Amino acid sequence: MSFGKIAGKVAILLAGGATVAGIGYVTYNYLKLRKDAQEDEGFEELSKTIEESKEKRVLVLGLDNAGKSAVLACMENNELQSAPKPTEGFNVMCVQKNDTTLNIWEIGGDPSVRKYWHNFIQDTDILVFVVDSADTKRHPEAYDELHIQLGDERLKHVPIVIVANKQDLAGALKPHEIQTVLGLDFFSPKDHKVQVIGTETPLEGIKKGHEHLENLLMKL
Repeated sequence: MSFGKIAGKVAILLAGGATVAGIGYVTYNYLKLRKDAQEDEGFEELSKTIEESKEKRVLVLGLDNAGKSAVLACMENNELQSAPKPTEGFNVMCVQKNDTTLNIWEIGGDPSVRKYWHNFIQDTDILVFVVDSADTKRHPEAYDELHIQLGDERLKHVPIVIVANKQDLAGALKPHEIQTVLGLDFFSPKDHKVQVIGTETPLEGIKKGHEHLENLLMKL
C-alpha cells in the first residue's frame, strides 16, 4: 500500500494486479469500514480525512488493451513516463480532492477476468467504461460486454461515463460516434445519465482529457 499528495489531492494505491477471485470484497470491506488497519506513517491522519469526505465508488471496466490503466495512471500521477502494465486482476485507487473521495476500482479486461466483473458491481456509484476508439474491429465486443453489465439491476440509475480513449490514433472514432456504436444514443436519462469524453494516449507526460475525466467524476 502506498499513498501521497499529488497536485493538491491525495491518492492511495491499495492493491495492484491482485487476484480477482475472493479478494475483491475483502479489500472493499477494508476500504469502506477501515477496520484493523495497520498504522503506516501518516495513514491515520489520511484515513480521517477520507472518512470525513463524500465518498463515491467508481467501477472502471473495458476490454483488454482499451487503456484503462493508463487513463487512471494519468489521474494518479502528474506525469506518466512509461505505459503501465496491463491489469491481470484488479487495481484499487483512492483519489481525494477537496471534500470528495473517489474509490476507484479498475478490473482487468481479459476474457478470463470478465466473468468476475459482476462480483464488483455492488454499491457502484459511477460506471466508467473505457473503449479503444481506434480498434473498430472490437467495438461490437465492447458493446456486448457493456450491455451485459447494464442488464444487472444493481446498475439501474447509475451514471455511465464512456471514455473514448486513444483519440490521437489514426482511424479513431470521435466520442459521439463511440456513443452510437455502443448503443447509448437512446438511453433514457431516467435510467442512466450518460457522459462521453475523449482521451488521448499519454505521451511524454502530456495528458489530454484525463483532468476532464477526474473533474467529471467529482461532480457526478
